[in-house]
Amino acid sequence: MKEIFKYSCLIFLHSLAGVYISTCFAIDLKIQGYEERFIGLGLSFWGIGVIIGAIFHNLIRKKFNLISTIFLGSLIQLLFSLIFLFDINIYLVALMQLIAGISNAVNSLTIESFISDKFKKSSGFYISLFWSSAGLGAITASLIIAINGINNLTYYFAVLFYILHFIPIFIFRKSFIKIYIENITLRLSKDNLNKIKYLLICVILFGACDAGFSTLFPSYLLEESFKDTQIGQINFLAGSIALFFYPFMGKLVDKYNKTIIFNTICIINLTNLIALYFINDFYLYIIFVAFYYYTIGTVFLITFNIVGKILSGGAITFGIAGHYISESIGSFLGPNLIGNVISININYFFLIFFVLYILIIGLFNFNQFKNGGLSGT
Repeated sequence: MKEIFKYSCLIFLHSLAGVYISTCFAIDLKIQGYEERFIGLGLSFWGIGVIIGAIFHNLIRKKFNLISTIFLGSLIQLLFSLIFLFDINIYLVALMQLIAGISNAVNSLTIESFISDKFKKSSGFYISLFWSSAGLGAITASLIIAINGINNLTYYFAVLFYILHFIPIFIFRKSFIKIYIENITLRLSKDNLNKIKYLLICVILFGACDAGFSTLFPSYLLEESFKDTQIGQINFLAGSIALFFYPFMGKLVDKYNKTIIFNTICIINLTNLIALYFINDFYLYIIFVAFYYYTIGTVFLITFNIVGKILSGGAITFGIAGHYISESIGSFLGPNLIGNVISININYFFLIFFVLYILIIGLFNFNQFKNGGLSGT
């Protein structure tokens, strides 16, 4: 548990800085008059960065240890964040997202692969704790936006958050140096890919739902006449509710039927999306958005856990890299697809997610059927 705490401190600060600056980008660019299609395009470069990081992860890890890449990635992001004290435009946003995506993917992939392999029997719970730390960073970022809004101090806070990255790097450097994962090649890919290919298609759609919602929901709320501080408040409170219950889901996933849990949560979320389509109330948004966030976390946890259970040894790294790449393909496609659609009509926003979740439910159950039936994994 002490080891998980050390890794969690790092991912908390990475998430705090990343979610804070990307949400500020989304609101700031909308205020500047950019259309949703361009906002989505700029922010979607995070997904491209993660794909690049996952593909070249093995090559980088053969040459550098984890502490080296964490330090270098944090330093580059810090230096780049200084630019936003002077200027912000869609091109700089895209470049920053690309750089952060590459850096964070290389380091997070290493840590998550290590956790999945070392704590295999309880990987659902430990990964949920690790991701909960990322969630805590995300809602803390939303709290700062809720208090401060978008003003002259906004990007000074971003620089501060990137500086904070170096605290766990130096305090826990011995633990990070010890982390090692087996390097594998794509010679393992064919057999293992057949075991998880339908899950990875699901993950592409999840990635689209996750990134599409997080990048464009602020634009939707601005169109609904909510203020920048109110957007931060909704995300903070909704995220806090989802985060509080998330570790319990990790325990459930380790002990009970994953297929039943998955289907139950996703079907309830379809009703949740219908409710979101019709409401326009601050407090109701908090409740329903909280469940949406909880659904996203649950479905990622289940697919991630199934990948870890199906594969073993070095193949876990391959599977998790595949999970990362698939999620990031969705993270690139989602904001672009959804941004273009809602540029036509903002009211299509929640309808898009409703359709995507129907496809997700179908694909997941088809995967389970192809791999031993619908009884679960």
